[in-house]
Amino acid sequence: MVSEWIVGVAVSAIIGVAAAIIDALRERWGPQKLPQASCAQMSETDQAQIEATRELIRKCFGEDVVERLQKASNKERIDLMARFAEELARQYELDIEVDVTVSKVEECGAYNWKERKAVFNIALLMVDGKNEHFDYCVRETLDTIVHELRHAVQHRAVEQPGFWNVEESRRLAWAKNMTPGNYISPKANIRAYAAQPIEKDAVTFAAMVMGEVKAK
Repeated sequence: MVSEWIVGVAVSAIIGVAAAIIDALRERWGPQKLPQASCAQMSETDQAQIEATRELIRKCFGEDVVERLQKASNKERIDLMARFAEELARQYELDIEVDVTVSKVEECGAYNWKERKAVFNIALLMVDGKNEHFDYCVRETLDTIVHELRHAVQHRAVEQPGFWNVEESRRLAWAKNMTPGNYISPKANIRAYAAQPIEKDAVTFAAMVMGEVKAK
């Protein structure tokens, strides 16, 4: 059965977060790390949206995201992340459902193209704000939200030529990758997963957003 979920993994979060979360991630992914994928090219429209995303992060969390979340209760962290994810979906002009949950760490986020739904598991934030690796947890959570909503942008661009000014060759590559049977899950083959057009693009987009975000 072909999965309709495009999943996001938080492998860099394996490095030293809370013991229970580490155990859950290792149980799911084992000792291997996500291989580095080559960067995808970003258009002028992408660059503008990257900067707009950084600005929304500052609007939602202030100048220092980690400091803001360290001082927040778990409930406040959930509310803040839910608000950010919902506002980002609106900013990207996406007609999708956004759901923020806290559950056992298997995937940190996923986008379902058939249901038009993005789900974010922010369990990584349910640790003591004084934890020395709390900044990793924050970065992984934000990165996942941006990454999965980029998949939703890809999906709309495939269905609506001209959306975000995506060039035709890229749109067709995304469409082929999203065709049932062509998407490779990280569980099936971690290296092939990272090399896919839609994953390289989403990884690059999210990394460029987070590269200028102040989070210690």
